[in-house]
This record gives sequence, structure tokens and C-alpha cells, in this order.
Amino acid sequence: MAKSIPALITPSVLKWARELDSITVEEAATHLKVSIEKIESWENGDAQPSLNQAKKLAKYYRIPFAYLYLPDEPKKTKRLDKVDYRTFGNNGIAEFSRELRWLIRDIEDRRDTIIDLYKESEITPKSLQISYSIKTDEKQLANAIRSFLGLDYAIQKKFRKAEAALSYCISKLEEKDFLIFQASKISPGEMRGLSIAYNSFPIIVLNRKDEQSARLFTLFHELVHIFTRTSGICNDMTNKSVYQLELFCNRIAGYALVPDEYLLTNPNLLSIQQYGIDDTYIYAIARDFGVSREVVINRLWNNSIIDQSTYYSTLNRYSEEYRNFKTKQKKGFLPPAMDKGTQVGKLYAKTILSAYYSEKITPREASQCLLGLKIQHFSTIERWCF
Repeated sequence: MAKSIPALITPSVLKWARELDSITVEEAATHLKVSIEKIESWENGDAQPSLNQAKKLAKYYRIPFAYLYLPDEPKKTKRLDKVDYRTFGNNGIAEFSRELRWLIRDIEDRRDTIIDLYKESEITPKSLQISYSIKTDEKQLANAIRSFLGLDYAIQKKFRKAEAALSYCISKLEEKDFLIFQASKISPGEMRGLSIAYNSFPIIVLNRKDEQSARLFTLFHELVHIFTRTSGICNDMTNKSVYQLELFCNRIAGYALVPDEYLLTNPNLLSIQQYGIDDTYIYAIARDFGVSREVVINRLWNNSIIDQSTYYSTLNRYSEEYRNFKTKQKKGFLPPAMDKGTQVGKLYAKTILSAYYSEKITPREASQCLLGLKIQHFSTIERWCF
């Protein structure tokens, strides 16, 4: 048997890479099918992994293989304390999954990349000057969000579907240098959305596993966090102030999507007041605003048009209908360019492609930035972006 080639890597960097995503020695050993003592000996410098083993660990730790040869640990942190995220039903979780930890690291890396490329191209990113207190009148804040997006009722009535509304709002935010990403591998039960309120290139992440209407509501929810600069990990829903903040964001998101002045004059609302709640009327109102039925009934409850009991019984019925629909729904297929493109967003993809065509980055680097998208698909994602 040929002797394996040792990898002359830096032990401290190997340990740093493992701890970057809180991977335990036990998990690393199990993945590589070696003993815990073996992993520890590599990290202590008492032994060296083979070249093949080192490559497998780099892939498992999601770092470039070349990092393991750096003389010192890279100045790279997780920065989790800046993140706000919401889960299904605003329920907290005790611990991040590896996929969520990866996502948070990846979106920070993408932001660092776009900052570098803007600097190299001598482009000044737009700065987010807006900042509101959480004590701001809720309707005032909701109207500020609508104004920021250039959203009025005449525009909303043209959407008819949440998909069109979501596309419009994302494009408006990307025009203002917001980075809008979409997660593809995380359950909505763990994360429906997250935000990081930077002055330049603020980040919002939606969950692609959610329906378009749910993503639209999440987008507005996270905008409230960014406008009020309340980013922070919101996974402790036993904390009363955290829970109240999430409810505050939900109320403003609902009002921004369905303002009172347009809801209360909608002809279908008059039918509900005259004949009682009916799915036909609810759906018609939802279509007028490009939102989900859930948002509509919540706004009806907020305006005392239906009582709490009716709201929750209807909400539970809609939730059950949705679960049944998802059970029967067949999984679709996204072409590679659309798959990667929707994950990184048009602003980021445009910037990477522009850097590639102007030879500021190599084809390999461009592919890596676009989540491994092969060069043969660049023309497709270019058409989608531009």
C-alpha cells in the first residue's frame, strides 16, 4: 500500500476552522471516521493528517483548503450578536443548526466581498440614513416603510399575487444597496428571516422554503428591525421584551402591507360586515393588496372587524389547509442559475458578474462567489440579473 502524503498544515488554524461553526471534536472524528484522539493530535501538532484527510476536513468546515496552510488564524468571526431572526410563529430555538451557522457566516462573507469590489471599482455604496425609535408611532413607521419602497395602493392593486409584490419590494431595496438573500436549506421552523442593520449594505435574509406571501411579510418584518436598528438574536421568546418587540414588528409589517385607510374602504370589507366572514371576500382583499389571507384576517382583527375567537379559528383552519397542501405538493426543480441567483440576490450577482467580465476576479473566484455555479450558466444568470 502506498504511504499517504502528510499535510503540513498549521495546527492552530485547523482548530480555529473547527470551532468557527462550533463543531465538536466528536463530530469531526465521526465525519472523518477516525478517533477523537486523532483529531486532537492534529490540532495539538503532535501528528499530521494526510492530504486527503485535510481536504475532507476543509470541506466539512466549509473553508478554503489553502486556509489550513496559513501561518496564523484568519481574522474571521461569526458576528452572531448582530443578527435578528424570526422563526415560524416567533418561537425561539435553543441552538443554531449547522446550516444556520453556515448561512450567517456566508452572508457576512458575501457582504465583505461586495464591499471590496465596490472599493476596487471606486463605487460609493448608498448609506442608510433612516433610523427610528421603537417608541415611534406604529402607523408613522409603517407609512415610512411604504414611502421608502415607493409603495402606494395603486401599485399594490396591480400585483394581484404575492410573488409580484415580493419581486417589486426586493428590487426597490436592492436599488438602495440592500443585500437580499434567500436561504434554501433551512427549515422555516428554525428561521423564517433574519436581518443585520448595517449603515451600508444592510442584510435581509428570507427563507425560500416559505411561500411567497410569507416571505413578503417577513421582508416587511425585518425592515422594521432595520429601520429601528434593533438587530440582535431574538431566539429567547421567554424574554418579555424580546417577545413584545417581535409583536411590534408584526403589527407594523401588517399595517404597512394593508393600511387602514385602504382596508376600511375596500368593497369586500363591506360584504364581510354585512354577511360575515367568508373566504371569497378574504381572498379578494388579499388579492387587492398582494398579501396572504393570514395577513388580511389579522388586520381585520386589529380593526375589531372580527373577534379574537373568529381570528384564531380561521387562522388555524388556514394553517391546516396549508399543511395539507404542502403534503400533497410535488417538489419543483429550479435551474442552476435560478437556484443560485435567488439565493444570493440580483445586486450581489450583478456585482460578481461585472467584476468577472472586467477581469477583476477570475472565473474560479466568480464561480465560488455564486455558490459554485458553473461558468456555462453565467449567461443565464446574467439575463436574470439585467
